Amino acid sequence: MQDSLLRTVSSQFEALIPQNPESVLILVSLYRKIQNNEIDEAFTQKDFEQAIDEVSSAMARDKQIQVENISKKLSQYFYTTLKKGNEYRYQLTVFATDLVRIMLQEIQPEFESIELIHTFKRTLQLVDEDLKSVKTFEYWHMNHYQPSRRVILSHTENLQRLVDDRTLALRQLMKNNIENTKDLINSFISIFEELGRQSEGLTQTLTFKQTIFDTIKSAESSFLNKKDSWDVYMRIRGDVERFFENIDNRMLSINDRIQQSVSRLKTLYDTLQYKQLYKLKMEKLLFFMLRNTKTDAEGNLVFPEPMQGKRIPYHRSRLPQIPRLDFMNVEPADVPDFIVDEAYQKLKEDQNYTLLARQESISKWLESMNAELLAGKSIQFNDWFKDIYSKEKNLEVPIDVCFGLIQRYGKNKEIEFVIDKTKPFHPKEDLALWKMKIQPSNS
Repeated sequence: MQDSLLRTVSSQFEALIPQNPESVLILVSLYRKIQNNEIDEAFTQKDFEQAIDEVSSAMARDKQIQVENISKKLSQYFYTTLKKGNEYRYQLTVFATDLVRIMLQEIQPEFESIELIHTFKRTLQLVDEDLKSVKTFEYWHMNHYQPSRRVILSHTENLQRLVDDRTLALRQLMKNNIENTKDLINSFISIFEELGRQSEGLTQTLTFKQTIFDTIKSAESSFLNKKDSWDVYMRIRGDVERFFENIDNRMLSINDRIQQSVSRLKTLYDTLQYKQLYKLKMEKLLFFMLRNTKTDAEGNLVFPEPMQGKRIPYHRSRLPQIPRLDFMNVEPADVPDFIVDEAYQKLKEDQNYTLLARQESISKWLESMNAELLAGKSIQFNDWFKDIYSKEKNLEVPIDVCFGLIQRYGKNKEIEFVIDKTKPFHPKEDLALWKMKIQPSNS
């Protein structure tokens, strides 16, 4: 079976895959024109020849592309011929349109979280009718899950490719343009922050997967009666779980790389920002001298005007001889064994665990507030402050959450902070707070 399939693909390979760039570009040109309503879906011979001329012009070919040869190569799998009235028309096949669409998607990927949310809520969504029988469950797996799987994988692959490209460009940052380094760093910071927002949106979208898992698990009892139905159910369930586990691992890797790159860029920018002016001028001076200094006929250095070389007198001093020391009668001192303070080590470990737990609590509270803002709701932080303190029993957690909100949304034009500083103290309360309100700008 496998050998027969390989032989069939081998015999049809040249017809299935375009063998030259001209064929691919002609298909792309026709596809884009049909999508833009410039030509009909059933296009004419003139439209086909015009696409060939445009491709020849774009590739700056000396020889004209032969219409008959290219038409013959594409006729089997990439377009069909149909008669309309007294003339013959051409129409791209489903195979051709899918091939061009996939290529364009790889070259010009789109990162729109709303598309993935739509995929989860509409295409991937499970309803009660899908779990009535093993047939309907298989139908959902084939016609809903598989297309959604391709869309989600495409987004993660394109995002990972773009992150790799930006990371590679970051490594070459300091080598390309020394005089304009700050502007380059600013542009890279904005790019990586945008990538972070895209990956964050993708991560939030993937939270819909829990609903799918719960729905599939709740139908477990419906497939226990028959072994065949149970085997199909477990196969599909395992496929879905492995897929989303793979996506979670990919997103963790992408987020880690983005955060590392952004941190590295900000550190580099701060270093340059606070660098002394004297050092900057000295670098420019040395770079100018290295570029413009020449040698004369005698091999002496000739500096650019108005700089002049000066000779510094040098006298070689006599090095004193190091005296020899006799170590024969010296007794080595005993070195005491290193004693580990286990109590102190245990105290440091407890402090680290406490710090880690506090960071996790801060992250959870920030995500809860972020969800409220995304839903269009406002945040009364003084109420949240009391709620956080009552549950965490730690005053540092709500304070760090406040600073985290300011750091995240301080420069976001779509979010505004409103602070009421009048009479923050209430006699019945132990803690006085300014009333800070965080809300979307359009609310």
